[in-house]
Amino acid sequence: MDPQLKQRVVGAAVLVAMGVLFIPIFLDQAQQETTDPIVLTRESDPPSGFNSRVVPIDDEQMERVERGIDATADDFVESTVAPQEQPLSSDGQVRQPESDSVIAPRTGVTAWVVQLGSFASEKNAKGLITKLKKMNYTAFIEPYQDHEKSAFRVRVGPELTKQAAQKIRTALADDMAVDGIVMRYP
Repeated sequence: MDPQLKQRVVGAAVLVAMGVLFIPIFLDQAQQETTDPIVLTRESDPPSGFNSRVVPIDDEQMERVERGIDATADDFVESTVAPQEQPLSSDGQVRQPESDSVIAPRTGVTAWVVQLGSFASEKNAKGLITKLKKMNYTAFIEPYQDHEKSAFRVRVGPELTKQAAQKIRTALADDMAVDGIVMRYP
């Protein structure tokens, strides 16, 4: 036999032998990977009574909170009352002092939004939302009922401070020539 032909036959035999040995190994690994169960863990449910809704606070408390945002550490030290000096009401609860200099602890969250319009058509409201999102504003639609008519409010925000919402209102007036209304949310 020709030496070149012998080399080709031996090479082919070696390749077939390697295929017979290694192909089953690769196929077995592929089957094992697909049959392994995927373990899913479930997040635990929130504790009973948990509520993630934003709770509004009244105007007086909000003014104290806003003063607290701009306060320095010295303002907090001067305005706090020592625990043993805190006045108690008749039912044993701690009363809030009447002084305006005292900064009350935050009892709820009030946010601020800029309302740009109220639309009878959800399609029109979504059109404005699309424009606002293209301009990198955080906007949302809030549906509401008004005298048995559905309407859709378009709002930008929410922001934690009224000043931040007013800055957004000014920017919207410059960017879109829309004069919005700064209001508390919810």
